Amino acid sequence: MVEQGRSYASREHVVGATTVVELSGEMDILAATALTTRLDEITGVRRPDLVLDVRHVTFIDCCGMSMLCRARRRVEAKAGRLRLAGVADSPSVLRLLRLTGLLPAFDLCLAPDTDAVPGRAAEPRPDDGCSCTHPENRGRPATPDAPSDTAVA
Repeated sequence: MVEQGRSYASREHVVGATTVVELSGEMDILAATALTTRLDEITGVRRPDLVLDVRHVTFIDCCGMSMLCRARRRVEAKAGRLRLAGVADSPSVLRLLRLTGLLPAFDLCLAPDTDAVPGRAAEPRPDDGCSCTHPENRGRPATPDAPSDTAVA
């Protein structure tokens, strides 16, 4: 998915009122600089509904994480919704979310192929089709990748 010498790529499509942005490659300063403007456009509308699919992200640094946090803040300010899909399938994203303590701050979807990405659902579900871990979605199944309250010595 990485094109013409770039270390990152993105693909976007809209399903209903949800914008799905599939990210791949390296989310570093180059990617963040290039993608932030488009993410700002998407998150600048009233009540944005955004899914960032990170399954194919192979590397993420502080600039990439800052881009994700910026999108989250902008969505929350507009009373919208941001979901991260495929975190469990991207070890680099999962690791950095854990190390920074930001894992619980994001609405995580368990199975991006069937739950998180609208238009890819195998079976319709009674809720919005997403098993999420964000605090606003308590009562839904928790992800096995979420940190527990128990510390390991």
